Amino acid sequence: MQDSTNHAGLLEQAKELVSREIKLCKTLRAMISRELEAIVLNADMDELFNILEQKDGIISQLQLLADSWQDVIPSNLHNNANNFVPRLLELYPDDDELPGMLQESREIAESIIQAEDEAMSELDKFTSGLRSQMTARVHGKNAAASYARMGGSII
Repeated sequence: MQDSTNHAGLLEQAKELVSREIKLCKTLRAMISRELEAIVLNADMDELFNILEQKDGIISQLQLLADSWQDVIPSNLHNNANNFVPRLLELYPDDDELPGMLQESREIAESIIQAEDEAMSELDKFTSGLRSQMTARVHGKNAAASYARMGGSII
């Protein structure tokens, strides 16, 4: 009886970890959308830095959550990330909720990766535009200074 009670307890802990992961990932995904908005629509660097700081906190929480798996699953399971989900499902073949939860978690993670790639691309475009503007201004100032040195007046 102890083994089945322990097995059920570990299943509930696993579900709780997946549930927390899904919640954190949804929060992270929303932050990436805000990040894109700050970059593309508002060009608001203060807001962007705020969001990035908040994202760091969520990512830290996700790391702590990932570390928590070591308490729930056998060591041979968490040593191989590629086989983690299939092996976890093998441990609890009769559970109806866990497969859907793991699928949802995977889909959100994929969505985060795509959104983060898009945000990085937009940030690269934005910073490239800023560099171009700064370079043009520097060239403009240099041209004005050269003109002034040659005796011209700047109106």
